[in-house]
Amino acid sequence: MWSRLVIMFCFCFLITGISSCPKKGMQTTNKASPAVKQVGDKRIFFGYDEFNITEASADILLDVIAILQDNPDAQVVLTGHTDNRGPHEYNLALGTKRADSAKKFMVNCTPYLEKRIKTASKGETEPLVQVKDNSKNSKYEKEHAKNRRVEFSFSGIKK
Repeated sequence: MWSRLVIMFCFCFLITGISSCPKKGMQTTNKASPAVKQVGDKRIFFGYDEFNITEASADILLDVIAILQDNPDAQVVLTGHTDNRGPHEYNLALGTKRADSAKKFMVNCTPYLEKRIKTASKGETEPLVQVKDNSKNSKYEKEHAKNRRVEFSFSGIKK
């Protein structure tokens, strides 16, 4: 409970441009297995050609931070994805920017976790939803939006 409050406090400072995040996390027992499954199934989503962290995304990232704090051997890979609009090289770079943006948010709140957070990009190669129309003004925008995301893969968590 306290670690979540500290992180939320840090998030408020991050929004206002003041960086005074804690240097150490609170020690808690390893009770994260159900939480890992729950957070591992979540994703953060982005607008078209965007990589900024929204308030809803921040809340999910705070859950990821809590899992890392509760599991000292845990690591997470943040994998960025895009929709199928744009060239492959551009989409790989955009996926990287999305994953890096999520990592930056997490590290701003908890700098001591930086070495346990890795990033990757898949670009448009692993869509959740197959969309044939790749025009910018696609009538399938809701389907495209499901593909613009960052996913979480945890390792090093003892059951």
